[in-house]
Amino acid sequence: MGDFRRNIKTSQRIEYGFYQILDQFIGRKRVFKLLGKRRKKFYKNLTETLKKSGEGKIIPIQRRANLSKEEFINEYVKKGIPVVLEGAAKDWDCVKKWSLEYFKDLHGDDKIVRVEVDKPGYPYEETTLGNVIDNIRSGGSKYYRFYPLLDRHPEHLKDFDYKWLRERRNPRTWFEAFQVFIGGKGSVTDLHNANQCNLFVQVYGEKEWILYSQYHTMIIDPDPVRNVYRNGPKRNDIGQFDPFNPDYEKPYSLYKYIDGLSVHLHPGDVLWNPPFYWHCVRNNTDSIGVGYRWLPPLYSFKIAPLYMFLDMLATNPPFWKSYSLYKKDINLVHLAEYGNLDKYLKDKAEQEAAQKS
Repeated sequence: MGDFRRNIKTSQRIEYGFYQILDQFIGRKRVFKLLGKRRKKFYKNLTETLKKSGEGKIIPIQRRANLSKEEFINEYVKKGIPVVLEGAAKDWDCVKKWSLEYFKDLHGDDKIVRVEVDKPGYPYEETTLGNVIDNIRSGGSKYYRFYPLLDRHPEHLKDFDYKWLRERRNPRTWFEAFQVFIGGKGSVTDLHNANQCNLFVQVYGEKEWILYSQYHTMIIDPDPVRNVYRNGPKRNDIGQFDPFNPDYEKPYSLYKYIDGLSVHLHPGDVLWNPPFYWHCVRNNTDSIGVGYRWLPPLYSFKIAPLYMFLDMLATNPPFWKSYSLYKKDINLVHLAEYGNLDKYLKDKAEQEAAQKS
């Protein structure tokens, strides 16, 4: 398994794209004032279309052991289909050696900024890696996403089969980045997507994903953003839709017609996650995973032309600045989105100056 039903009319996809462009440049509230009746009619017709194909299913992603580079590229990358390369990293040193204790012993003093991307306003804290790991080991809820390990400690590149990763990367890419995710049992990253490719290496513990294709973005219906990172919408006081505990009451009633993909990752598994695939992630145990990401603009544009176009016009922060910060620490991008970056950099500079004096 691994594919999904295409149960939306082409004309409906085009009309929804029209609304998304207007939302982006005029504002969603204004567009609803101007075209509210037409938009309600659109969703009424969409509902009728979806009902004809019946409710969706959560389908296991294909797991392929010993998948060759050529098979991976031709059967999955070119088609934009997720797959698990089962046990592909089981002999890598990162899988053999890494643990929470390993990181605390080696890099516990690393000063980090941890951004709560699942909370309004993206609140953040300045702390150390050791403090986060202590919190996780004591059953706390802290989740450190996007740790720029190799930027700070490039010696860890030898813990990966870097040649293997690069050979599976698209040609003509703009950048690459390794980002480490360290979280405790039960911690979750809400539904979101981004425009990069991702080979996600499960290093330690177990992690569960549910994914939805960008094809169904009109059902997820994200709010317009001025950056390159989209969260699933938070409607009214209900919060965001939770694929692990789905509630299909309004305003998420159409979600029940989406075919989703599921995967349970074990140490040594590598998940291929194409650009713009929506995904929600839950740590079933204390977990360490590494996203090897890269941005191939033409490929990402082919996957989702509208959203890649809108990403190129991002202003908060601008597209070029996003990827300048992205290569250092994606947490800085999230700080910039809510105007916290300048304050953080100023506080950091003052702290460093005080330590030198």
